[in-house]
Amino acid sequence: MSVLKLRIYPDPVLKQKARKITIIDGSVRKLAQDMLDTMYKSDGVGLAAPQVGVSKRIMVIDVSSEEEPAKPIVFINPEILEKDGEMIGQEGCLSFPDVFFEVKRASKVVVRFQNLKGQTLKLTAEGNLLSRAIQHEIDHLDGKLFIEKATNELKRDLEMTKAGLLDGDAEEISKKLGDDEGLTLTVPSKEAVTS
Repeated sequence: MSVLKLRIYPDPVLKQKARKITIIDGSVRKLAQDMLDTMYKSDGVGLAAPQVGVSKRIMVIDVSSEEEPAKPIVFINPEILEKDGEMIGQEGCLSFPDVFFEVKRASKVVVRFQNLKGQTLKLTAEGNLLSRAIQHEIDHLDGKLFIEKATNELKRDLEMTKAGLLDGDAEEISKKLGDDEGLTLTVPSKEAVTS
């Protein structure tokens, strides 16, 4: 078991497009296991390689609840083939500690990827945490961050400011929102922490 160091915003690796994996060998399998260990240790449900400083197209997801056995999925070179519908829900990210806000995503995705054996698979996820996590992690592989998809930029800025990731006055932003409770740090359930 090897827990890797999480890269925290604004680390530049988070904005780079990850490179395709051409050979699935022992080093890729070790990276996948280390990423899973890191994700579980951090109480996340997803993790993309750039979040641990590796610019390769690999991500891991496990949306199983604490009451059921782990069901990790390793996605190598994932590609979304179809998107449909719309859903809005709260997201967090291991690269943005203590930051949570609403993000708009497609409700249904069909993704093609390779597993650790090199087999090409297709998976459909609709209206659930898996669908949201797949989109969140593929964004990481493309150098895109969930802060770019906030449904309310003021709420995003407030959360980023409270977490110390953005310079500004949290009270001032809270007043603009007209939110008396804007300064209360809310920590959502594990389901909201996608990566």
